[in-house]
Amino acid sequence: MSQYTFEVGKQYKRDNVSALVGDGGTTTGNWSTGYPQKDGVTFIFCNVGSAGQTGHDYDNKFDGLDLIWRGRTGSRREHSSIQRMIHPDAEVHVFWRSNGRDPFTYAGLAQAVEVTDEVPVRVRWKLSATEPDLRLTPVRRLPASELNKIRADHIWEAVQLLLDGYQEHPFADSTDYDVLADDGKRLPPKAVFGIAAKLALGFEVLPLHFTAGLSSPCFRIIEAAGFPIVVKNEQETNPTLKGLSFEDQQWCEGKEKLVLHIKRERSRGAAEAKKAQFKQKFGKLYCEKCGLDPVEKYGTLHAESCIEVHHKHTQVRDMESNHTTKLDSLECLCANCHRLEHKLLKGAI
Repeated sequence: MSQYTFEVGKQYKRDNVSALVGDGGTTTGNWSTGYPQKDGVTFIFCNVGSAGQTGHDYDNKFDGLDLIWRGRTGSRREHSSIQRMIHPDAEVHVFWRSNGRDPFTYAGLAQAVEVTDEVPVRVRWKLSATEPDLRLTPVRRLPASELNKIRADHIWEAVQLLLDGYQEHPFADSTDYDVLADDGKRLPPKAVFGIAAKLALGFEVLPLHFTAGLSSPCFRIIEAAGFPIVVKNEQETNPTLKGLSFEDQQWCEGKEKLVLHIKRERSRGAAEAKKAQFKQKFGKLYCEKCGLDPVEKYGTLHAESCIEVHHKHTQVRDMESNHTTKLDSLECLCANCHRLEHKLLKGAI
């Protein structure tokens, strides 16, 4: 019977494991290595299919439910730490990840079934799980053709879920960058994108399915949906205005009026989400008032910029400070009809 119990498929950070086994959550000393030990029990933390944070990129891989694993640089079969973990009665827990910044996924208890004399040592571990599981098999990155199916409305819905406290996802807190949402709230980019990807593709998308970063499709698609990505912990001088489109800014003059208007009327990313939803439903963007199809009229896809998004039910002056925007409360209008609606709302004509 094992001394420690973890949940197969659940994600853990190194300090989580250290705390759970009674070492206070430390990640120094013994716990800074690739296979720390506690009371004779070994905990393997390994990267699969990518380099670790030290830069070493060993050919760790899953073969069915077995893990083919390398020890650290210079490790040999006869080393005491290796001998201890490959003993038939050893208790060895395996945690793995495919990205050097992600938490580790628990793969189960492991028993050494094959050990080579290579340097670093190579071990085939048989894992305790009895059924194949996506979390225990190599997962390829999603191709660009799949990632490009994620629309602005998927991103917007993912943001709303996270803002509402949704936590049933496999993504950790951000480390370097944040997605800037309404009222300066910050969200982890991989969580936003991963949840949006699940909505778009119809299956559970894991951290290892895609990468994040300044040049990644993940960041490009989030920003195109109207949500700026900012450096983590960097103080924003004016988070309300950062990244807002001209369409969001054109109705007011002066920064103070603009900030108030945006805070009360615009939910960040709502205009892009509404357009994406509308185009998906009807196949094109057109004015819901006059029926103008700008692409047909002007003969270019660039003419879609003539379509703008307007609140059709609640006037800005009647909105409460905690007003929540719903996509169904928005409508697509051509620039002319949009301007007329605002003139009518202001009582100018």
